[in-house]
Amino acid sequence: MLPVEDAPGYRVLDEAGRGGFAVVYRAYQERLDRIVALKVLSVDRVDQRTMRRFQRELQLTGRLTGHPNVVTVFDTGVTRSGKPYIAMDFFEHGSLRDKVRREGPLPVQDTLRAGVKLAGALAAVHEAGVLHGDIKPQNILISRYGEPAVADFGVARVVDNAEISATAQAFTPLHAAPEVLTGAPHSVSTDIYSLGSTLYHLLAGQPAFHNATDPSIAPLMYRVLSVEPPPLNRADVPPPVFETILRAMCKHPEARYASAREFARTLQEVQGELGLPVTDLVGQDPGPGSAVSTVSTVSTVSTVFYPRHDPHATGPAGPVATGGPAPRGPGVPAGSSRPPRNLVIGAGIAVIAAGGTALAVHLSLEQSPPPRTTTQPPASQRGTGEPEPIDERDVAALAPRALKVTADQGALVKLRWALPAGARRYPVVLQRSPVKEGEQRITALAQGATSARVAGLDPDTGYCFVVGVPLRISESSTVAWSKPMCIRGAVARSTE
Repeated sequence: MLPVEDAPGYRVLDEAGRGGFAVVYRAYQERLDRIVALKVLSVDRVDQRTMRRFQRELQLTGRLTGHPNVVTVFDTGVTRSGKPYIAMDFFEHGSLRDKVRREGPLPVQDTLRAGVKLAGALAAVHEAGVLHGDIKPQNILISRYGEPAVADFGVARVVDNAEISATAQAFTPLHAAPEVLTGAPHSVSTDIYSLGSTLYHLLAGQPAFHNATDPSIAPLMYRVLSVEPPPLNRADVPPPVFETILRAMCKHPEARYASAREFARTLQEVQGELGLPVTDLVGQDPGPGSAVSTVSTVSTVSTVFYPRHDPHATGPAGPVATGGPAPRGPGVPAGSSRPPRNLVIGAGIAVIAAGGTALAVHLSLEQSPPPRTTTQPPASQRGTGEPEPIDERDVAALAPRALKVTADQGALVKLRWALPAGARRYPVVLQRSPVKEGEQRITALAQGATSARVAGLDPDTGYCFVVGVPLRISESSTVAWSKPMCIRGAVARSTE
């Protein structure tokens, strides 16, 4: 049991929940004589610059105080041990994810009602000059009156700057827009995508691209980047409902709704078409020069890891700047930055087995078929568009080196490694074993990352870690993996 954090002015009553990057306490705020939710982030003493940015973002959300579908933040600060905390409304009914887990997929009427309210809340957020950046069912809380409320403003940014979480509650790409996974910044459009993905989750009972039989990052990222959301297996969901959500989840941002308010109005139109009560939309249209104009112009020009399509190339693909228009295909508007259909970031699946006194951790490091050194693809692949395997020497040369644990603090482990110069232009993934049910085995890190902090670990369990550089983005992926680093008696045994 981890010690309870001490926040001046608050008396912790009990623990209300625990996630990958935070612990939420039910606490008594002495000065105002009220019960609050005290969310203490599990980062290890963030620097002052990050903390100031975090607090500025939360101060911006203060403009939204009183909005019925936005969680009110009362206070922020730092505990006596140096960890950031947020004091906010206490929601005893949990989140929309909790509701779906308890009750299953939601009725169409309830989903549309929540969609209008949440899109309206997101519109107010954007009009206040704020981007959320992490809309997902677990960040939508349910009030005592049954109202959905958007929570966790700024949390994604402070944690992203300070640590990588081990569990599924943080940094899962299940509801992230495709362009975010390839390195583009958050924008109004990425928030709209995530809200559409959330509504899909409410109707389907799970995220659009989740696969319980293979939850690793490789096929998941492939599906997010390249595959359309599967049809909802529900006869009671009318086509206009599914089509409205599909537009919000379009792969290319230009085809999504121009604003959250437009998304809300479309949902209202669907309610009217279906003969359902039309949910009121809180707030008014922003006037000229409002903050939403500034937010909407966030640049999405960035270096994104797309493969070069060169049938004679023998080395790994390099990054391509996405400032210009991408090649057009059927249904792709001019200027679209839609990713090619064969994108994937390859990674592995870890399974756990216990044996003797040491914990044997089996790391299945997925890779493409044995590399070929010839510059010509095999006859069976000529003209098919299949990518040529990467030379095994290139794979070895770009593998992360010297992976080591710099600190083992029980629930928190700090890792560091070195990247060859040529690998710094690629994204990085971190895999750990073992994992509990519902936890994510592999975490996508930033391009060129050389360190990570993994939180939420069991202090009494042994773990193994590997770091990889995805070189081939296709269905047959290639990852340059480091040698494993194990702690607390764990032993890695490759199942390749």
